[in-house]
Amino acid sequence: MPHRLNLARQPIMSRQENILGYEFFYRDHEGKCSFDDPRHATSSVLVNLLNQIGTASSFGDTLAFVNTDGPLLLTDIIRTLPKEKIIFELSSSIRHTAQIHEAIRYYHSLGYRFALDNASFHPQYLQDFGPIFPYMEFAKFDVTQTDNEEFLYLPNPYGKMTLIAYKIEFLEMLEAYTQFGFHYFQGFYFAKSHLITHNRIDPKYMDLLSLFSLLQSDASIDDIYDLFQRESALSLQLIQFLTSTHPKYLYAASSIKEMIERMGKSALTQWLLLIIYSKSGTMSKNAANTYSVYAQERVASMLKLLYLTTPSPTTKLIEEARLVALFSLLEKLMKIPLENAMQGLNPSNDVKDALISNSGLLGRIYAAVLKLEVGDTITAALLLKQYGVSQNQLV
Repeated sequence: MPHRLNLARQPIMSRQENILGYEFFYRDHEGKCSFDDPRHATSSVLVNLLNQIGTASSFGDTLAFVNTDGPLLLTDIIRTLPKEKIIFELSSSIRHTAQIHEAIRYYHSLGYRFALDNASFHPQYLQDFGPIFPYMEFAKFDVTQTDNEEFLYLPNPYGKMTLIAYKIEFLEMLEAYTQFGFHYFQGFYFAKSHLITHNRIDPKYMDLLSLFSLLQSDASIDDIYDLFQRESALSLQLIQFLTSTHPKYLYAASSIKEMIERMGKSALTQWLLLIIYSKSGTMSKNAANTYSVYAQERVASMLKLLYLTTPSPTTKLIEEARLVALFSLLEKLMKIPLENAMQGLNPSNDVKDALISNSGLLGRIYAAVLKLEVGDTITAALLLKQYGVSQNQLV
C-alpha cells in the first residue's frame, strides 16, 4: 500500500467568500475518484479525516460535508462521529427504504445534520425524498442540471433549508442564484478542488480482525490493550480520532488503556468497523507503510532505553514512556505545534516536560532516541551517562 493518502476538498462559501465548510471527496492512491463500493469511499474519507489528517488541519472550525451511502446509516458507526462538525450528504441515488428513512429521522433527533446532494424539482425526486425533507438542513443544487425557471414559478419545498449552488463557474451564475435565494456557493469561480496528501498510519489488517474478534467475544480491557501495545499505528489512529471527535476521552489520560476504558467497547467496535470498511489496513508486516513502522520503532526505542536506565520500571513509567513516543509523532501527523497538541491532551507533567523541554528521565531518554534515529550514538550515550548507560549498549 502507498505510504501517503489522498483526499480532495473544495470550499463552500458565501458570496463574500466567508467559508461555511469544505466538501471532501474520495481519492485513491493515484489521486483518482475510482471506487466500486460507496460504503468504502465514505468510510475512507471519514478515516482519513478523523484518524489520519485530523479535523484541526483539514477543516478547522468550519464544517465537513461528506457524501454518505445508505448502508452506513444502518450501522451504529455514525454515533461515534462528531455531529457538530460533519454534514452527511445524501446523494440522489440513495436507496429509499423505511429503514433508511427511520435511521435519518433517528440521527436527526440526536442532533446529526444532513444535506441533500443534487437536489431537484423532478416529481419522482420530490416523491422519494419528500418524507425526509423535515430532517434536511441544507439542499445542494447542481447549476448545470437545474432549470432556473423552476425557482421562479414552482412551489418551493426547500424553503426551510439553507440552499447551496454548486458548479458555479461564472459571475453570471453567482448573481442569478443569489437572486433565487441561495446563500452559499461552490465551484471553480471560487476555488477548484484541492488534493490533500498526507502520511499514512495504517495498522496491519490481521490485527484489525484480531481486535474485532476480541471485542465480539467481550474480551477484557487488558487483552484489548495488549493488542494496542503491539500495534502502535492503531494507537496513533485512536489518539487522532479522539482528538478529532471526543477530546474529553484524551484529557489527562495516563495511558492508551485509560483512553480505551473511557471510550468503551461499543464505541471502540464501531470505530474499528469504520477502519475495516475503509480497507486502510496493511496486509502484512512487509507491506506496512513507512510512518507506521517508524511509530512502532520509536515506541520500541523508548522502552528499550527505559529498561537500560531503570532495570525495574513501574507500570506508570512504562505507560508514560509509551505516551511520550506516541505523542512525539503528533506534531508531524497533525501538522500543529506540539505545545498546542499538549494543551488538548493535558498529559502528566513528566510526559509534558519530556516532550517540550526534554527534561527528567523520560526527557533524556526521548532526546537520546532522537539522536539514535540519526545514528548519533555518542551524543545519545552522553545524554544517558548519568544513568549508567554506555555507548556499547546503544550500538
